This record gives sequence, structure tokens and C-alpha cells, in this order.
Amino acid sequence: SDVRDAKPWGLLARAQLQPPKPRDEADALARVRSHARRRLLAKAEPSTRRVLEGVTLLEALSRPAPAPVAYTPNELSDFTFFLRFTDGERLIFEGDFGVSHVSHQSDEEGLVLHLSPRHANLKWMGRADELQQEHVKIALVAVRDHDQAMVSLSHLNICYAAHGRERIYGFSVFGVIRGLAASARSNLQLDALLSVTQDGYVNGLELRPEHHVDTHGAMEADDIGPCDESLFQYLLTYLAGIHNPTARAFVLARIESLLVEAEREMGWGDLQRLAADLAEMEEKIGEGYSGYVSQAKALRVELGMDVTSDEE
Repeated sequence: SDVRDAKPWGLLARAQLQPPKPRDEADALARVRSHARRRLLAKAEPSTRRVLEGVTLLEALSRPAPAPVAYTPNELSDFTFFLRFTDGERLIFEGDFGVSHVSHQSDEEGLVLHLSPRHANLKWMGRADELQQEHVKIALVAVRDHDQAMVSLSHLNICYAAHGRERIYGFSVFGVIRGLAASARSNLQLDALLSVTQDGYVNGLELRPEHHVDTHGAMEADDIGPCDESLFQYLLTYLAGIHNPTARAFVLARIESLLVEAEREMGWGDLQRLAADLAEMEEKIGEGYSGYVSQAKALRVELGMDVTSDEE
């Protein structure tokens, strides 16, 4: 009797199982495709969003503030940050991170995004103790959660490694600057800190946007200041895409306005000082220091001065 009853009971049990839902299958396929897209984007060279092209310093400083538009940019927590960590051609780790909180540490360090892994027990795929430091880099992609719009943020090279209870790896930009916004006078860059346990589990990621402002003096190093949180917020929203043309134009104007305001605060608004710097560079050129020629020409352009004599 038990044998005869087994088949009917089995059929009944199978009939009670929930069949796979087409929506679940579609969601799974979408996740696979999304991961493949962010991986391809991470491998490609990021591009820089050039702003205020053809606009001189005097023109930028005299621009009125953009007319307000009823538009709210995305929050930083609306994005997932995909990180791909490689040592040459060898993949060490890749995974998604979400913003756990945002802090403002000091005037020097400024905005810090504290991110945690979106999935538990993320472990490195390669040997963490055999990194060839000169070849180690990370690629960062921001993914807007609600529509999966993606933007390649930056490729960063390793700049230091500290080993204690955790391994801390610091990353920064060297060489060609790519990935964020840039005007003729300044650019936005990212620094990153990745923390890993001794047994290879990823603890967290910190992103530190920085505003690098070119110097206009003959003897000065570049100024590095904190990136305004709203500037980074507007920039991520703009790069991910805004469908409304009016809102898109407003956000771009807002980004440009915030860049110029920071440049003004770091010395580009002091026209008397700029004139003195130009005079110092021209004096050096007169003494035979040809390295100042292009810098002096660029500053004359910013100040709206005639540069036709430089081209003769």
C-alpha cells in the first residue's frame, strides 16, 4: 500500500511547490547583465567632464548665479559603488559597496563617504600578500540604484599599504587625471582607502573627493581643498543622466558655479594677486626661464589680456 501511495503523494507534493516566477527569472537576468556592464565599464578608461570650456576667469567670476529650478538631485545613498581591484592582469577582488554614512572630518580632509560591502563575507579572489605594488590599481563605477545608470568614476593607483590588525590600502591618482569634472583652473579627484582583514575579508571602503586647484603663482604648489558635498552630489546625478533638459542645464550650471566659487576662495578671485603673479612670471621669463612662458600666457588669457604678441 505504501508503495502504491508513494507516487500520488509525490505528485501532490510537486503540485504544491511554487513554480518559478517569470519576474524572478527576469530580475536574475537583469542582475547578471548589470554586473557584466559595470565590469566592462570598470575596465574601460574613464573620461573627464570638461566644464566652462572657452570661458575665461573674468567671465566665470561675473556670471550670475543659475536661476533656481524645482529639481532635487540624487542622494549619495542612491548609488551603489562597484570596485574592481587588480594587480596587473590578475583580479584580486570586485564587489558592490553602499554608502553607510557620510562625514566631514576637517577643513583639510573634508567630505568622506564611508561604504560597506553590499554582500556579507566578501573575500579576495587572489593572494593579498603577494601584490606587485607598482601594478596595483582599483577602478570605481557608480551605479544609480533605481535605473542602473552607470558612470566610470576613476582609475586609482596604490600609494601606500599599512599592515596591522587590518590591512589598509590607500589609492590616489597619478599621471593623467580622468574620471570627474575639470575646468581650466581646477579638477575633482578621488582618493580611496580599502580595509581588509588579515584573512582576506573586505571590511569597508572610504572615498574622499578632493578639489585640486591649479596655482597661478610662479613658485607655488597646487592647492588641494575639500570637495563640497552638494557639488559631488550634483556631479554624480549629472553624470548618471538627467532626462529633463531644463533640469539638466540647471544642474550643469550649478556644478560650474560651485567650481568657480571654490576657485575664487583658493585665490582665483584676487585679481591684484593674479596681476602680481603674472608680473613675477614675466620677470622670470626675462631672466631666461622659458618654463614660465605657457603659464604666463594662460594667465593672461584668464585675465582677458592680449596674447597675440606671444604667437608672433
